[in-house]
Amino acid sequence: MALYRYKGYDKTGNVVDGVVEATDKRAALQSLRLKDILPFEIVEAKKKKRDIFRKRVDIGYLFFQIGVMLRCGLPLTKSLEIASTQATNRSISGVLSEIKDDITKGIRFSEALSRFPKIFPDIYVNMVRVAEATGGLSEVLLSIAEYEERRKEQESQLKTALTYPFVVAIVGSGVVGFLLMYVMPKMIKIFKSVKIELPMITKMLVYWGSFLKSYGLILTVILGAVIAFIYRDYKRDGKLKKRIDSYLISIELYKKAIISRFAEMLAFQLKEGIPLVVALKGCRGTVSNSIFQNEIDRVVEEVQKGRAFSEVIRQSRLFDDMFKATVVTGESTGELSDFLLRVSHFMRKDVEKITKRVVSLAEPLMILLLGAVVGFIVLSIMLPIFQLNQMVR
Repeated sequence: MALYRYKGYDKTGNVVDGVVEATDKRAALQSLRLKDILPFEIVEAKKKKRDIFRKRVDIGYLFFQIGVMLRCGLPLTKSLEIASTQATNRSISGVLSEIKDDITKGIRFSEALSRFPKIFPDIYVNMVRVAEATGGLSEVLLSIAEYEERRKEQESQLKTALTYPFVVAIVGSGVVGFLLMYVMPKMIKIFKSVKIELPMITKMLVYWGSFLKSYGLILTVILGAVIAFIYRDYKRDGKLKKRIDSYLISIELYKKAIISRFAEMLAFQLKEGIPLVVALKGCRGTVSNSIFQNEIDRVVEEVQKGRAFSEVIRQSRLFDDMFKATVVTGESTGELSDFLLRVSHFMRKDVEKITKRVVSLAEPLMILLLGAVVGFIVLSIMLPIFQLNQMVR
């Protein structure tokens, strides 16, 4: 599917523009004709702009706007129109206009949202579909907005915790590289001019400095190419991705973080009335680990055969004992969503506590490591200077 920008005439003769999603240009033209729009310009949106657009779309804020307006008694079409006019991004404004036009023609809101899968995930579309049947659309939209805000806050906390060690590593690497490639060679020239025997640590640094100066750029290019290849293969679900995912899932902290996210999303859907099988399928898209995704597929297949969810989970090797006990208790009491929320909250707090502890230990360790490396370089420079001073005396 691709996004196409269009300009055309509606049935009243007015010029309209917007964005339509279709498999190709011909399909986009047919879609517009069904909306009684006669286009005179259809241009595919550039891929780079689409990527930027998808990153900038704040689904939580968008659903919050619409949910609040619905709760205040405004019709859905009017709410979409207001949200469209207030949108700072022209692309999302066009998408909202498309959705509003679809609803005006009798298409369900969930159906209109499903036409833009790259913007609105299937998991939210399913929740909107259930809400349309039960009559609680505003509450569901506000619940999605609250969940999105909570998710963004968790991601922000993680990024903040990792920023300082990352900055220290980058600055430290730059300082060490500068000392090795530019300071050391100049000092070596001075030492060679007086013909003194260099200490072993100084010779080692001279070698590494010369090596980096000669091959540093080539090594950087090769390293960048390797990282790009790994990233590309990982995104394409290649064999390398399976190996990496298999290794990551063996790390207890990583696995606990994934289970926490899975439990929270599953509970979120069940609480809003989504059937268990549909909710499990929706959870698949919330995790990127292929091993865990395959396990979700297995669970879905077994539940569809009529087996109890707790029984299938008990036989899984990926879920820990606490999660298994939670599912068994929740299913037997009929409060599965509540128990899943509790275990998700407990696991998330545990992961945050361990992550903060690791990061707080990493900061002084990185500073000590950087100090040791810089101290080693300074020492390798000072030793020949001491020898030179003895010769002068």
